[in-house]
Amino acid sequence: MRTTHPAARFSCAAAAAIVCACAAHAARPATPPAVSAVQTREPTAEERESFDAYYREQVPARVSGGSSLFAPNFDIQRRHGQPWQVIARVDSSPRHHSPELCRQVRTSYIYDAKAPKGQRWTPSAAAPEWYVWLATPKVICTAAQYTVKMDPAASNDDAAALLRQHRELLQRARLLFAGNSGCARQRSLIFRFSAMEPAPPANGAPQMVGMVFESDRDTRVRVAVRKNRGEYAAWNVSCAAD
Repeated sequence: MRTTHPAARFSCAAAAAIVCACAAHAARPATPPAVSAVQTREPTAEERESFDAYYREQVPARVSGGSSLFAPNFDIQRRHGQPWQVIARVDSSPRHHSPELCRQVRTSYIYDAKAPKGQRWTPSAAAPEWYVWLATPKVICTAAQYTVKMDPAASNDDAAALLRQHRELLQRARLLFAGNSGCARQRSLIFRFSAMEPAPPANGAPQMVGMVFESDRDTRVRVAVRKNRGEYAAWNVSCAAD
């Protein structure tokens, strides 16, 4: 009887295993390449020119601020396989909103490439957004580098107070971060005061106003501020993802 050497039997078994593995790999469907959830692009020359013509016809220079302030920002994106959504946003000329506040109103417009030429832009259904900053006494409001989005439901007094005190309120909020598992890691980040909004009453704090801070790591935190007889104190924080 012929005897097969153990090493030979091992080699045959290993070869068979490799053949099976290769066959299984070949039978497995190829993984499709990853597709970005959202695609973006810059506006075309036609989109820019058509919006310029539309806006100058619809909005007088005394509102828009004229050519020196007319600088639309375009937001153009789409999901894979869907048509492009083109939005243009324009800020109004800066004006006094109150003796203590300057304000610009940001309005959005939507583009419809299938509409007849000259009718492709329409105002967005979304309400215009308010952006405010502290005014200088007896000085005409001019465009500011840093502005804060203001919910129309917030009072002018609260808005002015938060703009003045936002650094101190943020420092107090950092102490609250340590006691919130969702915020602890963000305690040392650099933040910018980006928005103010109404806040629901909390236990022991019936009058509240909300502050939104954006960090240098593309995160966002909300600070609920307690108002008591004209004094403001950071009350609690939230770092839940939007």
